[in-house]
Amino acid sequence: MMAHKYSGNIQQGLLANANTGGENVHRGIVLGALLGAAEGYRAIPAKWITGLKNHKNIHVEVEKFVSLLRRR
Repeated sequence: MMAHKYSGNIQQGLLANANTGGENVHRGIVLGALLGAAEGYRAIPAKWITGLKNHKNIHVEVEKFVSLLRRR
């Protein structure tokens, strides 16, 4: 499984998935979720975050979501 093979390297794992071709979108979502959960926010390359058009608004929404999870 790609998540095991690329544990510790989100960037390499997601790039390998994109280059694999085929039905890589759904696989990339799951792979990104697994690697992100294992490695944390800081492991995501900064350019992948700041390159998003509304990255500041996305960050706010993610923080709201995480705070709701922590209340439970």
